[in-house]
Amino acid sequence: MVLKNSAQIGSPGGNSVGSDVEAYDFRNPATFTRDHQRIIETALRAYADQSASVITSKLRSSCSHELDSLQQTTYSSFINSLPEETVLLATSLNPLNSSALIHLPLEFAMLAVDLPLGGSGEADQPSRGLTEIENELVGDLGSSLVGALRFSFDGVITWFPVLTGQYSSPEVAHAASPGDQMLVATFRLEIQDSVFDTVLALPLTPILPLLDATLAARLAEQRGSKSRDFSGDLEARLRTAPVAVSVRLRPIQGRLADFAHLSVGDVFRLGHSPDAPWEVTSHGVVFAHALPGGEGTQAAFRVI
Repeated sequence: MVLKNSAQIGSPGGNSVGSDVEAYDFRNPATFTRDHQRIIETALRAYADQSASVITSKLRSSCSHELDSLQQTTYSSFINSLPEETVLLATSLNPLNSSALIHLPLEFAMLAVDLPLGGSGEADQPSRGLTEIENELVGDLGSSLVGALRFSFDGVITWFPVLTGQYSSPEVAHAASPGDQMLVATFRLEIQDSVFDTVLALPLTPILPLLDATLAARLAEQRGSKSRDFSGDLEARLRTAPVAVSVRLRPIQGRLADFAHLSVGDVFRLGHSPDAPWEVTSHGVVFAHALPGGEGTQAAFRVI
């Protein structure tokens, strides 16, 4: 881990008047941008809402489930951060050929067993590993949580998660290689006056191209919307722009000698029938034809 110092120099002597020290790990490059984060955080909040509904239904007790943080780390760092004895649900992410992990604290797992069986859900739950029957009950809840994972990412990632394993020890999960990059989302779960941290770990490499595609589609849609707005504004401004309009006879051709010495009283043929339409022009462009007439005491033309 390396510290990156962005101190601000406030005087020629080099005295620092402020500093912003940020931890940066060069073994864990920041390929996950803020744009990616905004997209996936929206999906994770939808997952939090749907999983809260699942937990409320399964445990018959209302709860809240909210996204607390999102970090990029390696698989080994994530596994090492978990307790030695816990509940870890592995799920395949077909068709991505990758796996995700859902971590449930052992204390919450005990509560998830107690409440559906008619227990009070009091805080003094057993401090031990799950029995085979208890694992089955928690696995049923896990399958529903995995189902919520599918629909919450609709419009971002199309996948069909399936629960493939349930582990009490993180070291035996083997869901990815130690150096694989993971997105680790931590959620705050409140139920029965208790607070737990649940975790969803997603593989970064296979989903990053899908996030890029979603981002590109949204940017294209935004550019199209801006282009339509610009075209509408431009058309509105053009409609109110002042223009000079004139009405004229059709041009005729003649010799220079015929017009060089015109004087008052001279007459020449226009080659234009009296009932033929005149040309309505603006800046040399003919855009309509009209017949001469009158409107009250003013001369007027009727566009035909």
